[in-house]
Amino acid sequence: MKTTLNKTNIILISIILLSLISSTFLGMKLAILLCLLLFLIYLIITKHYFIKVYKGMKAYKIENYSNALENYRDAALSKYCSGPIISNYLICELKYGKPSIAREYIDENLISKNIKSNEKLNLEVTKAIVLWKTNSQEEAINLLKHLIENNKNTYIYETLTSLLLASGKFNEAKKYISEAMEFNSDNNIIKSNYAELCFKFEQFDEAEKTFDYLINENVKFIEPYYYSALLERKKGNCDKAFELLRIAENFNESLVSLITHKDIEQALNSVLIKSLNMN
Repeated sequence: MKTTLNKTNIILISIILLSLISSTFLGMKLAILLCLLLFLIYLIITKHYFIKVYKGMKAYKIENYSNALENYRDAALSKYCSGPIISNYLICELKYGKPSIAREYIDENLISKNIKSNEKLNLEVTKAIVLWKTNSQEEAINLLKHLIENNKNTYIYETLTSLLLASGKFNEAKKYISEAMEFNSDNNIIKSNYAELCFKFEQFDEAEKTFDYLINENVKFIEPYYYSALLERKKGNCDKAFELLRIAENFNESLVSLITHKDIEQALNSVLIKSLNMN
């Protein structure tokens, strides 16, 4: 962060000094105009990528994802691009573009960026998600484990425990979910991961209790509705299972979960078949 501030200060001080010196020859009014002109040029050079970000945001809002992605890609290539915008670009690339391009960006472009220290942590978590989606699961998990050692952070716990569950590392997931629950017991994603772990360990009563709480909280992600539907189907409550799966269909797939809309469709078919057999 200090390096970034020093560079910015040096440029701004240089503009002011140059303008003051020029006032001797040009007069104060022209010197002020020169100062404003140089400052405007500086802003155009360093903040031009914001135009692409704005266009990308507008396109994303109207669900024109290809256009949004094109603008985000251009913005992310700027050497002045900030950490949060790079993170948003990478997530957009994973969802609507090509994970391989996101991985290429990390391997070839990210190292040259001068990211502020307070922006690096979330960007590293995004990097882990990109690694996960490009078949580097162990590298992704190890990166998150390294991050959580020195940075107790809800977002890291959410992502790490989700990836451990998705990779079938349930004993490791148990350790980090316990830590996460102590760190932030109010977080709904961590609660959902805890309930999913209970489901995997066949602790169905505890899983059901936690999933019911999350559904009553009207959470907007798939897992509580999907796993609750599986529990209802197991008990023979096909109508309730069908209702829950229909709700789950309305939510986007998570980048750090293995549950997809295809899984929901298969579960719906299974519920329908079981319902017919029961009748």
